[in-house]
Amino acid sequence: MGGGAHRGPVAPTRQRRTIRLMQIIFVLFALGLLAFAVYSFTQVGGYEGGSGFDAARAPSWDQPIVLAILGVLSGAAALVLRDGSSVRIPTPARLDELAGRAEATALERAQQIAEEQKADSVAAQDGTQSLE
Repeated sequence: MGGGAHRGPVAPTRQRRTIRLMQIIFVLFALGLLAFAVYSFTQVGGYEGGSGFDAARAPSWDQPIVLAILGVLSGAAALVLRDGSSVRIPTPARLDELAGRAEATALERAQQIAEEQKADSVAAQDGTQSLE
């Protein structure tokens, strides 16, 4: 959600709409998971074991517990997105700072690679001179 490809940063209203859409999706997932967890819980709680060779075994408690946990986590994700300060408009000063840090990191990596290559070439030259 940080920005568009060639148009610059995405407008804050568009970011907020996207966040609201994700909140709605998380809440719907949470409701569905919790409803299915309640249904699974009633199936496990109301199970009456059959008799005989081909009787079904008792259902596990794992499914309703996991569904309830996932439902709660999905609801929590929707609540985390509720924070209104999550949309930050990148200012030109902030963009310059980020670009400067990226440039400094790229230069440091280039220097490390150059030093490694220089050390490798010196070691290779020493090896070829000792063979002569």
